[in-house]
Amino acid sequence: MTRNTTLLLIVWNVALTGLVAWGLLRVPASATAYVDPGDSTLFALPPATPRDTGALKDAQIAYFFMDSVQRKYELIKEKDDRFAAEARRLESSLQKEQGKAQQRYQELMAKDQAYSTQAEVQKDEAELQGLMAKLQEMQASSEQQMARMEGEMLKEITNELKEYLKVYNEAAGFDYIFSVQNGGQIWVGNDDLNITAELLEGLNARHRASKTAAKK
Repeated sequence: MTRNTTLLLIVWNVALTGLVAWGLLRVPASATAYVDPGDSTLFALPPATPRDTGALKDAQIAYFFMDSVQRKYELIKEKDDRFAAEARRLESSLQKEQGKAQQRYQELMAKDQAYSTQAEVQKDEAELQGLMAKLQEMQASSEQQMARMEGEMLKEITNELKEYLKVYNEAAGFDYIFSVQNGGQIWVGNDDLNITAELLEGLNARHRASKTAAKK
């Protein structure tokens, strides 16, 4: 059983949608109200979004390359290695069961049915069907287990990225931090806004400290 979707690609997809425009807007929100002419009930409308794009000229912006995070963030590598090891283990177990089933199938097919009763033939057929059902159940169970593992790892990695970015930005004070991928849809023209190196340094330091604390 081989999964074509890798953990790194998933992390990128989530980060692209979840972190691409992380804005810490400092515009005070004000609610407006609307009264339905046919009803006296007062409805609160969402705060109006300011449309003054001129304010963006003073925005503090930074970006990081997700490709580098995928390759160099130690947590992602550890999770990816664990995922691959579990996939190999499940695949090996399934292959062993397939081998047993194949051997039993050949044994049953080699039997001389001329000397078998109808009940014995039906029993052999039921056994073969049972073997096939067991293999299908094992494969489905393995796929479900890997999907759960994948989801848990994705959630943990995404949360770590988001939590660290919050901590990082408390001191950095950026209005926007963009996640950029080589060949993606965002082109960057100012290398001075690239925070990838310091972001990776902080992420890995946080991860190592967490591992050390867990061992105590």
